[in-house]
Amino acid sequence: MKKIQQVMENRKEEMLSLYEYLGKAAGPELGLAVWNAAKAQKIRPDEREVSTKKYSGKILMYPESFLDTYFGKKTTNKVIDDLPF
Repeated sequence: MKKIQQVMENRKEEMLSLYEYLGKAAGPELGLAVWNAAKAQKIRPDEREVSTKKYSGKILMYPESFLDTYFGKKTTNKVIDDLPF
């Protein structure tokens, strides 16, 4: 049991920006809606500074499983699926 717990603790869920997740800019309205949903579920997004031709500033990154749930995708438990046994 200790080995399972250790493997699960060592695997962190991938954090994605809305742009990375959707493949396009989300815009301020959708970004605010996602942030409010994360806040309601007590999910704290990570922050990253970016600079591109079209945008420079802070972006928020959310756990992929949260985004899957928010956007209605079927999810799998990647941590359990990736266990070595």
